[in-house]
Amino acid sequence: MSSNTSKTSNDGVVLAAGETGSAFFHRILKDAATKHAAVFDAAKLPTSSKAFKRTYGDAVSRFESARIGSARRVELAQELYDATVSSLNFAKDGVEVPLSESLRNVKGVAPKTGERVGNTGSHGWTPELILDGKTYRGVSEARVAVQKLHEAHHVSNAAAKGLNWLLDHCEKSGGTLSLRGQKFALLGASAELSPISVLLGAGATVRWIDVKPPGKAPWGDAVGSQGDALGGKIISSEGGDDLLTNPHAVLAALREFAADGPVHLGLFAYAPGASRELRLAGVMNAMVNVLGPDVVKSVSFYISPTSPGELQPEDLEVAAARAKSPRLWQRGFQATRMLRPGGHESITGAAVVRSVISLQGAAYQAAQYLMKIIAGEVLATRGLGGKPVTLSANVAGITNTRSLSHPLFQIAFQGAPQFGVRIFEPLTTRSVSGMLMVHDLLNPDAPSAAGRTYASPAERAKASRTEQIHGGTYDLPWQFESAVKTAAILGLGKRPDLLVRRPRR
Repeated sequence: MSSNTSKTSNDGVVLAAGETGSAFFHRILKDAATKHAAVFDAAKLPTSSKAFKRTYGDAVSRFESARIGSARRVELAQELYDATVSSLNFAKDGVEVPLSESLRNVKGVAPKTGERVGNTGSHGWTPELILDGKTYRGVSEARVAVQKLHEAHHVSNAAAKGLNWLLDHCEKSGGTLSLRGQKFALLGASAELSPISVLLGAGATVRWIDVKPPGKAPWGDAVGSQGDALGGKIISSEGGDDLLTNPHAVLAALREFAADGPVHLGLFAYAPGASRELRLAGVMNAMVNVLGPDVVKSVSFYISPTSPGELQPEDLEVAAARAKSPRLWQRGFQATRMLRPGGHESITGAAVVRSVISLQGAAYQAAQYLMKIIAGEVLATRGLGGKPVTLSANVAGITNTRSLSHPLFQIAFQGAPQFGVRIFEPLTTRSVSGMLMVHDLLNPDAPSAAGRTYASPAERAKASRTEQIHGGTYDLPWQFESAVKTAAILGLGKRPDLLVRRPRR
């Protein structure tokens, strides 16, 4: 047992010392800013946790701009990541121990499983994207949809290149995607944006890890028009899996699933409130480290566009052009300060989008920044167990999921198109982000493929963040939160009924 064992009243994965998500986030950043003052002085990180909680969106954007503009970018990411993972504990019967230590030393028992096999005669998954109510099915039509997204500046150049590579791959295989023989373990398999429909449609074997076991039709409405063609196989635990209360059993299940060799690991578990999003992301990352290259072939997850993303040159150009020629009504909102200038932070020339939405909370942002953006760069540059690992850590568009059912978001969604921002439907994100993820795992020249070489770790870190399906949120010359509030005013005129509608469950 570790020397920093402590007492707690909760069982499962917890934040050390009973910290709140906001205090946890602030401490990690403040410690780094204090240790590396020459790098972070310009970021002006608030010294008090109370001030940080009020202004964390701008603070983390400044902090990230200072970090990626530093010559020590990669080293700083590794320090932040190690400090984050070491601040998570596992509590059992009132005693806390470091989470990573618990995962290494406590042997779990793999749960009993059941299997469901799809259509063994399926020829694979046919590319299918739904945009603006129209279905683009098949390689040729899917290319048109990707072109529309690219021309609207809703995907980065690297993302468009990756999507087109996958469509080329499908075309060479008769118009469909086949993943037969490939094994994927999806943590959070039932999540609204889980890519399980693409994987099953392509014939993959999927280890379903989720508190919610698969139903009679686990793919539900997630497969578009291809429900009968699913050719994969699901292996799931009887009664489900709980990452927060019994991660040891999940580890045992993953090792059992990978008995014949490493598997692709997807990190998609999410639950809001009580810092659960932060603790879930933390335990998934800790498990990746403990499992190592003997179990993990690749790691995949999605990053929210409402986090401090690193802007690509093409999006900076669009934002600059829009700043020079705003529409008349936009000028009016600028004059009243509703639309606030400064769509990105740029310390030492490194541009980071100011897209954080305070309503989502500091714990949510801590999960996105520390457990995804920072963790992704560390995986890209440090690998696992001293070996390179293929990574897919792409920005996925704002999607009309249950987690965004708050009236403010729903109203703002109505006005978003007037800013050139696309709000994706779940079916669209599942397809387009799932396709890009598969590209990352199949293409040996993908930005974060294990075998691809770069001149330096910093170049590899930068490349790992180039595939972005941001839906236009990175192209605004204004702070995104101010655009959301302005869009809500515009949207309220279209749908005043949303103001009194209850959130979806």
